[in-house]
This record gives sequence, C-alpha cells and structure tokens, in this order.
Amino acid sequence: MKTSKKAPGFYVTLFSCVLAIVSAVCYGVIFREIEYKEPVFDLRICIIMAAAGVVAAVLLFVNERTAGFAPALLCLGSGISLMLFIKIAIWPVSDTIYGIEPFPAFTQLVACAVLLVVTLVVSEVVLYMKKYRSA
Repeated sequence: MKTSKKAPGFYVTLFSCVLAIVSAVCYGVIFREIEYKEPVFDLRICIIMAAAGVVAAVLLFVNERTAGFAPALLCLGSGISLMLFIKIAIWPVSDTIYGIEPFPAFTQLVACAVLLVVTLVVSEVVLYMKKYRSA
C-alpha cells in the first residue's frame, strides 16, 4: 500500500493556484467591456494572475524542493495584481463614494476585488503550511 507524502498545505496551495487562475479569468471576463471615463481593464492583471497560478502549480508538482517556492510566487503575483487593480479602481470608487458620478459596475468591481484579496490571503496562509510530510 502506497501512502501519500502530501500534507494539507499541498492541497491548499493547489487550491490557491486554481483560485489565482479563476480570479484572472473572472477579471478578464467581467472587466473587458467596462469603461468609466477611461478603460478600467488592465490585461497585465490577467496575465500576472494566470501565470502565477500556472507556474506555482508546476513548481508544486515538480518535487518537494520546488514546492516551497509556489506560495511565494502566488503571493508575489496576487499582490502585484491587487496593487494594479487598486490603481485602476481608485477613481471609480472615490467618484462613487463622494457622489461625483456613480460607477455603473460597482458590484462587479467589488466581486473582482474580493477574489483578488481572497487569493492573496490564501496564498499568504499557505506560506506557513507544510507541503509534504517528513519521511
């Protein structure tokens, strides 16, 4: 009987990789057509999140030595993507809050922000979890 050496951190990291890819796809699908005085879509966010998710999954599956780099890559990718998203969303949010001109797609903006933040938080938590059990 073969036992798995994978610890719960392995599966949470894999979930974080999938979450990063889902966040990239959701942002790309939801924000592609939305404009507010200027386009609020940045292709770099989609590319960074998707690439971080895919490369982190590859690092996770290669071997035990590279699995430790997967959460760091996810943190980097999701952190940069969140900062780019904040840079884009600051004007629509502030205009809506101050009543200057309401942003028509505010719920979509909040949904994407929540996905990006959850991806960042999960990838931060995974940093401190073991990916493989000791032999």
